[in-house]
Parts: sequence; structure tokens; C-alpha cells
Amino acid sequence: MAESTKLREAIAAANEKFMAAVGEQDAAGLAAPYTKGGQVLPPNADFVTGREAVQGFWQAVMDMGIRKASLEIVEVEGRGKTAIEVSRFTLYGEGDAVADKGKYIVIWKQKGGAWKLHRDIFNSSMPLP
Repeated sequence: MAESTKLREAIAAANEKFMAAVGEQDAAGLAAPYTKGGQVLPPNADFVTGREAVQGFWQAVMDMGIRKASLEIVEVEGRGKTAIEVSRFTLYGEGDAVADKGKYIVIWKQKGGAWKLHRDIFNSSMPLP
């Protein structure tokens, strides 16, 4: 199997776990795959740094009514123990109502044989209200 195919499959598997954690409303499960110094760079907010803060961020997102997430990989590029993912997301509220959709980039780092989210930046593709 080509190295790029294996990398894409590893990222896709990690994304499946992320989507499952949203569905289970598991903020700790959402934070677990980030590196120790991992960061979320959300729109209209400052850096969210470290697993504890990342867990709090995702808990706040779910507390706002997000019940499900869908992630669609557009491309993955590997550079040794670093990978860059460019993808699309859709967030759903109650009754599968679309709450937001947009695009994101994650810089992944391979730590202890596992791919971990290191930098996670996203923004909406929906027009402002």
C-alpha cells in the first residue's frame, strides 16, 4: 500500500473517532487525540492551547447545541512525522439541522506511533446572518 494511502486512511480513522465523540457528547474524547500542546484556532477567538482548554472548547461547542459532525477529507499531505489535512466540515444540531459548515486545516504530528492533532484551524463557509 502506498505511503500516502496509509496516511490518508490513518487520518480518516482519526476523523471517524472525532465524529463519534461528537455524537456521544464526549469532550474528553474530542480532546484526547490532540498533542499535549495542541491548539484549536477558532474564528473570532484567541488560541485554545492544551488538552484541558481544548476539552473545554469542545464542551462549549456541544453546550451550544452541536450534536453531530461530518468531516470530509479533501487532501492529506505527509512530510515525515507531520501531515497536513485540508477538509470540509458540517456541524448539526437537534434533528440533524445544519448549524454550520465550512473548511478546516489540521497539522497532524506523529507521536508514539499515533497521529495527533497539533494545530486545528477552521472557519465557516456560511454567509453572515
